[in-house]
Amino acid sequence: MIQVYAKADTAGRVEELGSSIFLTDLTGWVQIDEGEGDRYAHAQGNYLEKPLMDADGTHNYILYGSTIREATAAEKEAEKASFPDPEPSREEQLEAQVAALQSQVEALLGVSE
Repeated sequence: MIQVYAKADTAGRVEELGSSIFLTDLTGWVQIDEGEGDRYAHAQGNYLEKPLMDADGTHNYILYGSTIREATAAEKEAEKASFPDPEPSREEQLEAQVAALQSQVEALLGVSE
């Protein structure tokens, strides 16, 4: 029998799946199932219906004990809300610097709009 293992983050969100065929160090992994065939042997791509994460970067599955369940919409929204704001693009940074320099030049010259 081939064992399927999952590894989750501290919130229980499944980050990795693997099978006993390929895993050598099981530290941090939890056995969730066992069986025969590609679904078990190549668990990363075949065991679950959806990918581990969606297009927004939120996790699709939660590990609860030794069971995996699909993340709820509320859990996914909470995870998405916890993401840091994106850094300004290089263009946005340059525009802010130009505006600051423009203000400084105007202040030095005593010019105002």
